[in-house]
Amino acid sequence: MTIISALFFYTIHCSAVLVYGIGILQEAEMSLSRKKFAPIAFKSLACSLVTVSLAFSIDKLLLVPMGLSELAPLAALIVWAAFSAFFEIIVQLTTKKPAAEFAFSYLSALLALSESPTLVGAIVIDISCWIGYCALIPLLYTFTSKMVGGKNTDSFWQKISVFLCMAVLLLALYALNISWINAGVEKWF
Repeated sequence: MTIISALFFYTIHCSAVLVYGIGILQEAEMSLSRKKFAPIAFKSLACSLVTVSLAFSIDKLLLVPMGLSELAPLAALIVWAAFSAFFEIIVQLTTKKPAAEFAFSYLSALLALSESPTLVGAIVIDISCWIGYCALIPLLYTFTSKMVGGKNTDSFWQKISVFLCMAVLLLALYALNISWINAGVEKWF
């Protein structure tokens, strides 16, 4: 898979938020508010890129030669925890706002590590997961503001409308993809 095709595949067609559910709750909460998500986005991208790079190196140089490749998620968690705390301190010192998050940066790093056999491929997958994550927030904000129509409704109904928008977006992206249909069902068409 080339870099460009991997970038488009994991950004649009196989979005980490829509397909795997990585960071879906945080995505819903961010799309309901007008808070700036740049500090959290910077921290999650930097932390996941460092995690992918170091965990990939640890896996290929230490764990695979010793036959302990099952410990790769644990190594990624340890690397992520160390750098997440470091980047959290940097973001808090510069913006005076907390940027704590777990789900997206660690799980996108795990997705990138498990889906790619090369370091460059893993970094491209991680960046494309992040692009898809950041592109979905304004899109969901626009859809939900049009659905609610400027009314001051309950937070519960706003979250329901965000998840409905995600479901409609998911159906729009995958309506023509019938590869998931069972082979026995295909003969009916």
